Amino acid sequence: MSAEDLGPSVGEVESYLRERAVDVDGDAEPGSAVPVADVADLFAGLADQLGNVVVLALPSGTALLRYLFGALHGGAVPIAVPPAMPASRLREVARRLGARMLVTPYGRIVPGTAVRRFDRTAVATLPGPWQHHGPGHVVILTSGTSGIFSGCLHRASSLFRNAARHAGAVGLRADDTMLITLPLNFSYALVAQALAGLVTGARLVVTGPPFSPRGYVDAVRRHGVTSSSLTPFLLRSLVPGEPPKGLRMLTVGGDALPSREVTALLRGRDDLEVYITYGLTEAGPRVSTLAAHREPVHRHGSVGRPLPGVGVSLRDVRDGVGELLVTSDTVLVRRVGATDGRAIDGRTAPGQIATGDLFRIDADGYLHFAGRMGDSCVVDGVKVSLPSVRRLAEALPGVVAAATRPCPGGQGAYSGDDGRGTYADGSGTYAGGSGTYSGGRGTYVGDDEHVEHDGQRFVLELYMRDATDDAVRRVRAELHRFLLRAERPCRIRGIPAQETAYK
Repeated sequence: MSAEDLGPSVGEVESYLRERAVDVDGDAEPGSAVPVADVADLFAGLADQLGNVVVLALPSGTALLRYLFGALHGGAVPIAVPPAMPASRLREVARRLGARMLVTPYGRIVPGTAVRRFDRTAVATLPGPWQHHGPGHVVILTSGTSGIFSGCLHRASSLFRNAARHAGAVGLRADDTMLITLPLNFSYALVAQALAGLVTGARLVVTGPPFSPRGYVDAVRRHGVTSSSLTPFLLRSLVPGEPPKGLRMLTVGGDALPSREVTALLRGRDDLEVYITYGLTEAGPRVSTLAAHREPVHRHGSVGRPLPGVGVSLRDVRDGVGELLVTSDTVLVRRVGATDGRAIDGRTAPGQIATGDLFRIDADGYLHFAGRMGDSCVVDGVKVSLPSVRRLAEALPGVVAAATRPCPGGQGAYSGDDGRGTYADGSGTYAGGSGTYSGGRGTYVGDDEHVEHDGQRFVLELYMRDATDDAVRRVRAELHRFLLRAERPCRIRGIPAQETAYK
């Protein structure tokens, strides 16, 4: 393993994090001051061989970056996961990835593990079986395309390469101050922001979820932020729907932003550079960029042209639209964690992946998003794997089969307004947010969290041996032990199995 395989040295990372990176909340997070070299020594000393998988369940912040780079330089293979991931899900993710170690804030551990305290974190040695990958690799969790228990194995060197290409495309500079509000377990935040900051020398200001519009505006002003990256969902939460004054540059990614919203964002803001980006974790992750402020209005619905070193093409083209193929030296090495055999890499040739996204490419080489082929939806900027949700439900006692449909009032084959909707196939009518249903047998349990969501929330239909209210609520409680908030259905409907072909 050469130094090039790991990116910047331990000393360079330490100097950067100490001098050019701060947390909005100061040094309150566990591990925010522990030296990167000490973390590297810790992981090098805890294992008898290189390439052990280390799960980092830490809040987004400089501490997470210290442990990620420390694990990498200690010969381990780090993977960052949401710190709020339910314990049952965390345990299963670690098992399927073959993780040897788990790092959490001290006090939150997985039962049945050997734990030692390190600074203000707990480092747990997991029971195994363990998997090993070559040192110099990072796993990035992804759920929307291949399942909630799988991840993408990437070379660290290719992630830094992708970060440098993205930074060049959006004009990130060493004198910029970049605000990271997206979770660092997202490839968009990790590569296009944290690693891009490291390769350019831009200053980092890190704040973790939950996102607060008021807190965002305050952080921009208080820290002199000039660069920010948001998803369309977060951008829409700002009032009056535009970033605060003081930003020099805004990048938008994670989901499609309609052209009318791009145009509105730029209206009257000659001081703001807006970059619309497209990428996916499997690609390493960024693929294309549109400098919207330099383009005519008719291109505001595009995600731009490919980054340098990235090739694109379409397959199975019909009426000018086809599945996007991406060829790059930054695509994933392979998929890991998909022990059920259902998840695939997406690789179609060496260095090439099929994205599962439909695009049109115009005569000037600009990419125009046209939809998704896969069985997934985007909620609050999070891509949700519907097959994973169905498989989880079908594994529960009393559930014979599961199906998913779009939520009423959201995107999909529904009609109706203000929370009321009718199935397009005429099978029944939902009534608002109360969780009731008419027009067919079945029991519905609604989402009682009463939070606003952006995107395609979904209804989960369960064919059950016992479809009573209590039985459906028990299934809902079990699912919530594994699913993140964005992955939870807006309604769960219990249907007697004998009404179907399932026996």
